Amino acid sequence: MAEIADARPDWVRGQYSLGCAYEHLAQHDRARQHLANALRLDPSKLAAVEALYARMYWTEGKYTEAIAAADRALAANPNYYLALVVRGRSCSAQGRMSEMVDSLRRSLEIVPNPVIHSSYLFDITCLTETTPEVFYHEACRWNALYAAPLASEIQPHTNCADPDRRLKLGYVSPDLYGHPIGKFVLPVFEQHDRSRFEVFVYSVGTKSDEITEWVQKHVEHFVSFPADPQRLAERIRSDGIDILVDLAGHTTGEAYLAFARKPAPIQVSWLGVLTTTGMSTMDYFLGDAEMPCPGTEHLFTETVYRMPRAFCCYCPGTDAPVVPGPYQERGDVTFGCFNSPRKITREVVKLWSAILHLVSGSRLLLKYYLMDEEARQAPLLAWFAEEGVPSQRIVFAGGSLSTDYFEEYGRIDIALDPFPYNGGSTTLDALWMGVPVVTLAGRSPVQRTGACLLTAAGLPDLVARSPEEYVTTALFLAQTVPKIPDSRINLRKALQASPLRDERGLVRSVENAFREMWRIWCNGKGCCE
Repeated sequence: MAEIADARPDWVRGQYSLGCAYEHLAQHDRARQHLANALRLDPSKLAAVEALYARMYWTEGKYTEAIAAADRALAANPNYYLALVVRGRSCSAQGRMSEMVDSLRRSLEIVPNPVIHSSYLFDITCLTETTPEVFYHEACRWNALYAAPLASEIQPHTNCADPDRRLKLGYVSPDLYGHPIGKFVLPVFEQHDRSRFEVFVYSVGTKSDEITEWVQKHVEHFVSFPADPQRLAERIRSDGIDILVDLAGHTTGEAYLAFARKPAPIQVSWLGVLTTTGMSTMDYFLGDAEMPCPGTEHLFTETVYRMPRAFCCYCPGTDAPVVPGPYQERGDVTFGCFNSPRKITREVVKLWSAILHLVSGSRLLLKYYLMDEEARQAPLLAWFAEEGVPSQRIVFAGGSLSTDYFEEYGRIDIALDPFPYNGGSTTLDALWMGVPVVTLAGRSPVQRTGACLLTAAGLPDLVARSPEEYVTTALFLAQTVPKIPDSRINLRKALQASPLRDERGLVRSVENAFREMWRIWCNGKGCCE
């Protein structure tokens, strides 16, 4: 086709088709050349061409340019599906969550898509207006559209219903590489009692690194599988899995619909996105006393199983030494947040601004991947300006290599947890480096993470139950903690001595939960013949 298109530069269809082909092959310079030719020859292709430009910019990480191209496409055709999807994802990457919601919602009205809808479910958890009731309704809608229609593919389970036999556990995740989930699941894989449980891990992601290799060496069965939900369900069933564990929720991607086919008699949601899945085929949500919020159990399609201890443990993966905070050198307090800007809402900025106004000379460090780019800083700085906080008091930093990341906690005295989507691994990373964290608990499952972790670490006084308490707690810490000798070392010791570092204790508790779930299933199934 390339030779024909070169010979016929005025062939609109050929120029456009060749541009699409090169875009698919990630040869963007060639793609842009042929798409530009097609647009020059046929201006009616403006929406299609600009949408492809937008997708190329998005894959290149040029989110501002992607949004601009998507906007040009939508100006030509307000219902152009690809432009809406790319715009939504680009806005999400820049933390422009309200715009993201609008774009993805419009795209789903045009073409319902399970993966895009899952992304939408994950993203709306960052919005203050997403109450547990709102999320439950949307998750159930996802189930009705995509999962429930697959019920005819569910087959009777022939697993031997012996309540005391060795069980086959299957874990499904797309994130078995240098991802924060590793700090929580690696100890589980390592500590399982092999005499009672046979462990299968189904890796449905495309990334791999030394963490992936570690998992391969520490489980009996590691299966790298393409994101094909039907084939994945067939493989899980053929492996005879008794309990299948979802480790990523609606961030799993295309493979997530394997759970809708119920390939295992018991399916459990744990550790990933801490919300209801909405799926009628997911049997349990594994939580604890704080997670999810007591009184919201009816807003889960799963049975909420509360463990008698924290729902997770933590493996920092580093022995980086605790270092003094900047107060020792500067003489004033530096607050900080190392979470994604997606989690920093307008309400968060308002509360953080109140703290900065009340703590004289204080400043705020916001650190995350690409946070050093103006496009990510501008919306936040505009919000702070509306609250009377000058840009000089807000410091930005981009991502760090894993070897340098923990040292960056030496740049802040106190960490401020965002809401409604609290930090998870970042909260524990801060505590490990001796930095206290202030969190605001709420009714949403994602706004319980901070309360779970700080309570388990023996720090319930850092859990605020109202915005006023959040400010008061931050002020108290600003007045006391930086001046206490060894406060950072003592904080690491407290975390080290807490249930969050008791890997064996967590795994035994999880195994007991799985065994109880299994016995309940056996009682309903009848004894193995």
